Amino acid sequence: MTEGPENTKTAFDKAVLYFVDGIEFDVQITSDGFPVIFHDQLLTKINGSLKSICDYTFHEIDGYDWGGWFSEEFKNEKILTLDQVLKTYGLQTRLLIEIKPSPKAEAKNLYYKLAAMVTESVRNLIINDQIPNIYILSFDPELIKSAYINDPKLNYVLNLNDPMINQNRLNIDPEILCGYCIEYTQLNSQFVEDVHRGGKIIMTYSCNSEQTLQLALDFGVDVIMTDDPGNHMWKLFGLRARGS
Repeated sequence: MTEGPENTKTAFDKAVLYFVDGIEFDVQITSDGFPVIFHDQLLTKINGSLKSICDYTFHEIDGYDWGGWFSEEFKNEKILTLDQVLKTYGLQTRLLIEIKPSPKAEAKNLYYKLAAMVTESVRNLIINDQIPNIYILSFDPELIKSAYINDPKLNYVLNLNDPMINQNRLNIDPEILCGYCIEYTQLNSQFVEDVHRGGKIIMTYSCNSEQTLQLALDFGVDVIMTDDPGNHMWKLFGLRARGS
């Protein structure tokens, strides 16, 4: 988020006060099995190391400052757990939960466990009426499949690096997906047409200017995510910012 450190309570609190109807965040897992909210593969900007979330216990990372890297104003921000986010924001707005891929081969099984834990937390902490407003995303199709096996009735979205949705190439049955997510720079008319013809939705991200927003709208994207929900462009276009 442009106004605060991403994936923190400060950023989420600011976002829900703006012209938005959903927040997107990233979930990873500690070595002792706690799902926590953090974007980066490495903790370099937090503690200067080349280690990942899965290299630490929750007790170890709970003592770090998760906001000072952004500015002194946000110093001593605490890391959020997945359960805290679901309890705090699950009734306020739509939630797009991105399960980050495992940062190392030896942690893959831990991240498969994370995928199942995400679905369990959603079922345990989100009321039934709000479940349709929860989306689980990942760039790793194996994590999507692991989550689906645990709960086939939730909404799953596969993140793509490029606009190709060939089933064999992606190694996932499109029937388990409700849609795809791709950066706005990768959008094209054929991709959008193919996805919509298949009855799926398209999400896009990094729409932080009027030009990128207009591009997404012109392509007919269903969900638009931005790092700048306070930008006046959303009101100018008569839209609600669909993510942060």
